[in-house]
Amino acid sequence: MRLTPLFPALLMLSSLGAGAQDKPDATAPKPLDGFEREVLSALQASHAQRRSVVLHVAGSTVSGIVTGIGPDVIALANREHARILVRRERIDAVEAD
Repeated sequence: MRLTPLFPALLMLSSLGAGAQDKPDATAPKPLDGFEREVLSALQASHAQRRSVVLHVAGSTVSGIVTGIGPDVIALANREHARILVRRERIDAVEAD
């Protein structure tokens, strides 16, 4: 078997590529804990049934109907505001029917 002059370089590049696959993906969603699962469940039920919710965020309350659920944001609407965006990580409590 005859090795080409590029063989060592190709071997090094292939080993670098294999190591890159072992790193966790930054865009992959993080696993949810129990509180986050329950909050998401309540928000999804509110969205499906078009029922209002009250979110407790940093000592304030925000009420409205859930219009969208993203990976890091909840979109609400109420009579005063057509669009309210709340970061999911900032939610302290949810009041829902």
